[in-house]
Amino acid sequence: MAKTVHWETVELAFPSSLEYLPLVNAVAEEVADRLGVERETRDAIDSSVIEACTNAIEHGNKKDRTKEVRIRFRTNGRTIEIEVSDQGEGFDPAAVKDPRRPENLMRERGRGIFILRAFMDEVQFRVEPSRGTTVRLVKRLAKAASGGGA
Repeated sequence: MAKTVHWETVELAFPSSLEYLPLVNAVAEEVADRLGVERETRDAIDSSVIEACTNAIEHGNKKDRTKEVRIRFRTNGRTIEIEVSDQGEGFDPAAVKDPRRPENLMRERGRGIFILRAFMDEVQFRVEPSRGTTVRLVKRLAKAASGGGA
């Protein structure tokens, strides 16, 4: 008989303001802590979550506090899936400039998606024009959860 995989979920919604990033970081830290995630993986998850939320606030929702950013952490102890959604106009992920190209090296911005792809095992974008963008981040964990769930 196949073993049933149990997923646990934590969700958070907040206005499009950078002042909420410490709260988001605290939730990401707590989820990782409950899973017993090693420091290097925890740092990758934390950095990716903050980057994705910052992009949703600044680029997606244009810092419009009447629009929400939603974040969902889902885990089964072996994998953590994180979805960050905004209510913006959407964008074309393929049109984002490669920050490693010589003409982009000195730009102060434009490395967010590159960072997400470097730190996470999977990065996917679901863009619904005029409805928003959802970024799905997946990190496979080195070991099964040692404690409770998320």
